[in-house]
Amino acid sequence: MSTRLGPSGLTLAPDELAGLEVAMLERQMEEKMPSPLKFWGKVNGSGGDYLIAYSITPSYSFPEKKFYFCTSDNFTLKQLPPPSKYADKCAAVTGLFKGDPSFPLEEPPEEAPEAEEGVEVESFREIHRLSHTISRIDHDVAVVPVGSWIADASKSIIANKSYAGLSHAAAGELRNYAHFRSAESPMAIASLEKPGLARPGDIFDGIASDKPAGCWSVGYNESATAANLKSLYWPGYFFFQCVGSGEFGGVYMGNGQANLDLAFAL
Repeated sequence: MSTRLGPSGLTLAPDELAGLEVAMLERQMEEKMPSPLKFWGKVNGSGGDYLIAYSITPSYSFPEKKFYFCTSDNFTLKQLPPPSKYADKCAAVTGLFKGDPSFPLEEPPEEAPEAEEGVEVESFREIHRLSHTISRIDHDVAVVPVGSWIADASKSIIANKSYAGLSHAAAGELRNYAHFRSAESPMAIASLEKPGLARPGDIFDGIASDKPAGCWSVGYNESATAANLKSLYWPGYFFFQCVGSGEFGGVYMGNGQANLDLAFAL
C-alpha cells in the first residue's frame, strides 16, 4: 500500500514501518489469526504517536473488526478496549492526544472505593479516548468500492474474490464507494433482510449522500492510474482505487480531530 500513498503525502518513518511489521506478525502468530492484520493508520500526539492495526473476522452478518495499537516508542501491539466504555466522557475531551495510553483524563474521586486484593480499579485514561476516536473515524470514513464485498446466500458479508476494480470513469464517482460498516440506511437494511440475493450496491451505505455535502473530495493521481478519495471532515484519511484493478486501500494519519467547521467552510 505504501507505494500508493504518494499523492497523500502520508508516510511512516523507517523505524515505525519496521517495528510495526514485526509487531503485526507477532500478534498474528500469538492469536493464530486466520488472516493477516492490516494497517489502519497513525494518530499523532504531542508527546508520541499511536500506530493502529486491525483484524477482520467473518461474523454474521457483518465482519467483526478488532483494533490494536502500539506507540511510536514501544512496538508491542495490544488490543484496544471496547469503544463504548466512557463514551460520554470521551466526547467531552478536546485537544491533542499525549501519546501515553495510561495518561489519566480525570481526577480520581476523593473517596475511591477500595479494590479487592489483586484487582486494579480502572480509571478513565487516554487509551479509552483513543479507542472511542478510532471507532468514530472508522465509522465515518472506512471506505470500500462498490462490488468489492458481497452478501452471500446466508446474507453474510464476504470479500468478493472476483472483484476486478472500477473503470477510469467509475473510479472518479463518489456513488461507486460505500462505508465499510454494518448497514444503517433503511434501504441497505431492507436489502439484507429480504429473501434472495442482494445486489452489491445495496448492502452498504453509500458515501455520496454523506453530510455535509462536499465532505469528500475525489480525483486521480498524476498518471490517472488510480482514483484518490480524501475526507475533509476527518483530515488525514486517504483512500485509493487502482483503475481496472482489484487493488484498493485506505489509511488515516492525523491528530484525531474532526473538522467541525467544515459545514461553514463549504
